[in-house]
Amino acid sequence: MPSEPNTVTPLLVNSKTASTLLGICSRRLWVLTNMNAIPSRKIGASVRYSPVELQAWINCGCPTEGGAGDSVRKAVQS
Repeated sequence: MPSEPNTVTPLLVNSKTASTLLGICSRRLWVLTNMNAIPSRKIGASVRYSPVELQAWINCGCPTEGGAGDSVRKAVQS
């Protein structure tokens, strides 16, 4: 029986992957990110998204008010 290849789930994804996962356009993701409505991480000049935090954002009802990203991040860390 052949063994299955090891798959690694990324801890962070880029904006293109995040917008695809969420099913929204990259422009909408950019707006939500700039408002801090969606959790994101800035690494140098790059912005990355945690799939776990994106799922938590969805579970919270996809809030779009500014600062919601921090609340979602805190909920994930608890």
